[in-house]
Amino acid sequence: MTTRKDGLTPVAKIIEAALREAGVGERLDGRAPLLHWREIVGDEIAAHVRAVDLADGVLVLAADHGAWRQELTMLAPEIIGKFNARFGEGTVSQLQWHQGLSKPWAARGRKRDQGR
Repeated sequence: MTTRKDGLTPVAKIIEAALREAGVGERLDGRAPLLHWREIVGDEIAAHVRAVDLADGVLVLAADHGAWRQELTMLAPEIIGKFNARFGEGTVSQLQWHQGLSKPWAARGRKRDQGR
């Protein structure tokens, strides 16, 4: 575990070490590319589409609108290529859409509470 010059260990490092000790290190490594979703697709896409899971090369996405699903389906080869260039060939082999998210997550609760 890395300790800073002031003798303190960052909380993120402590949590990571604890999770690895608990035996979920391999699963963490496999999901690490999800943390870079915004960097790979950009702010505009990331504002409407979330990377939900990554397992066995299948990147599961959730979009706040069908138009974004259509857009990313067309961009799939480019997105897959960017993930594989950054994290190694085969990291992502296909995109799959998560079923069940129908409302924009950024707007949940806010519009309903306005005007009260």
